[in-house]
Amino acid sequence: MTTCSVLRCPETPTALFQLVPGSNLEVPVCAGHKAILGSGARWMINGGSGSPSDEGPKWSAGISILMGRDLPDHNRLSGFGVSRTIGDEPGFTVVLDIDAADGPQRISFWTTEDVGTRLGAFLVNPSEPPAPEVP
Repeated sequence: MTTCSVLRCPETPTALFQLVPGSNLEVPVCAGHKAILGSGARWMINGGSGSPSDEGPKWSAGISILMGRDLPDHNRLSGFGVSRTIGDEPGFTVVLDIDAADGPQRISFWTTEDVGTRLGAFLVNPSEPPAPEVP
């Protein structure tokens, strides 16, 4: 018997929840969770390949939705700054503002132009895997 895709929910699914807007990537959920998810509750998928097939609910086996206390306690990026650096090796200085469990933190690092460009391209189009690193 199929149950709601929200982790630990024993209810029978009565609806489909679209995981990616504009796609047919959906998982079965109960009416209660469909309403909660539709109201803007925080959630994320767990299981599967992490990048599920775009073939709809029949291919969504192994994917569960995490909500509430099941969501990981990730640090959250609240802001950032980027500046280009010029020298013997061009690159970027990146400053990240992070809301962490123990309070706000600021982290800075330097990255090569190639790595920064590949990261930026991936963030613009996350459905495309990042280009391989150029040796």
